[in-house]
Amino acid sequence: MFNVLEGGVIEPIKWNKNSFMPETSIIVLDEGSESVFLWHGIKQGLVARRTALRQAESLKGHGYTVGKSIIGRDIKNIKEIDARKIGKVPEDTKMNEELQEILDRKFTELDSFIVTFQVGIAKPIVGTKVEPKVEVKPAQAPTVSKSVVQAPAVTKTTTPAVSTDVASEYETSEPMPSIRSTGKSAPAIKVSAKDLITDAKVAFVFSAILEHYADIWISKKSDGSFAVEQMDGPICQFSIKEGAKLNFTANSFLGVDLKIKTAIQKKFIELNKLID
Repeated sequence: MFNVLEGGVIEPIKWNKNSFMPETSIIVLDEGSESVFLWHGIKQGLVARRTALRQAESLKGHGYTVGKSIIGRDIKNIKEIDARKIGKVPEDTKMNEELQEILDRKFTELDSFIVTFQVGIAKPIVGTKVEPKVEVKPAQAPTVSKSVVQAPAVTKTTTPAVSTDVASEYETSEPMPSIRSTGKSAPAIKVSAKDLITDAKVAFVFSAILEHYADIWISKKSDGSFAVEQMDGPICQFSIKEGAKLNFTANSFLGVDLKIKTAIQKKFIELNKLID
């Protein structure tokens, strides 16, 4: 279990359900479900959530090294949970139920903030402390299958440092493209009128929203839809239908003041008249 500090530093914390507070982002690395759970409290803003997500992605890609072993090497999923959506959005509600089931299990503490769970039915041994046995040979499977949850041994500092994972995406060994003229004219790029109209409508949405929010986060999903968020949460999500029509999801503008929502719609309609 990890707590994400300001600036992106993660610190290992003891396995405790009470660590999930409104102003925290908690990461749980669970080998049993092959998942990284990322839980955001209701008071976590957009920047803090995005920073925590970057750390979760790093754990998913690299795992965590303990001695000569790598915990989380086979992690396949990141399950991001926004506490504000629990009970409202089915996906977040379901993932939170999975996380709570893990947190409610009986566990055994190991070194380096690792805990193990017994999978299956086992009769408890009363009055006897059982020390966990670590199997060295990977080919020998233990009698009782165990799910391992990992937290890294990171030293907490008083001055948070920005994680190096954040900057790694800008490092490249490829040569930078040159803007020096080669004497040859560049080929013309053909753009259809339909594509220009679609791009304009998408831009109109962003422009209308920016009249009411100084900082917004725009992301393009794998299905081609656009999601817009602000510091306190999501604003809207929409996709482009046939005929360059915008289709907003049912959850769009739910947390937005009605006056602001109406003003955004009015501004979009005014801008849209420019291309009608």
